[in-house]
Parts: sequence; structure tokens; C-alpha cells
Amino acid sequence: MSELEIQQSIIKAMNRMSLVQQIKLLEFVNSMLAAPVSKKPKGILKFSGVFDDTTAREFADSLKDCEQIDENEW
Repeated sequence: MSELEIQQSIIKAMNRMSLVQQIKLLEFVNSMLAAPVSKKPKGILKFSGVFDDTTAREFADSLKDCEQIDENEW
């Protein structure tokens, strides 16, 4: 969906809202714009670049071993 299509969709939805709903929507949008943007990555992204290529490859290979099930082991 393009930026223009998103804008048009928002306007269409807003036109179906009551005045009270439109005011609440405006307050919500303004609160989103006022919220500070976190510069720290969240979740797993904070580990991006921590491992060199060799270590990352070894880690990925070890995970592949975990995906295999040895049915005779049970």
C-alpha cells in the first residue's frame, strides 16, 4: 500500500466518524507524534553485529543440529 493510498484510506475512515471520534483520533495522532522515539534497538536487534561472520556461522550450524530429532534416542 502506497503512502497516498494510506492517506486516502484514513480520510475515508475519518469521514465516517462522528465529530467526537475525530477529535479523539486527532488527540491520539498528536500523542503519537509527541512520544519520544527510542534510539535503542529492542529485542534481538540489539545483538546485531555482535558476532563476527565465523561465530555467527558456527551458531547457525549448531542450531541446525538442534532441529534434528533422533527417534532412537527416546
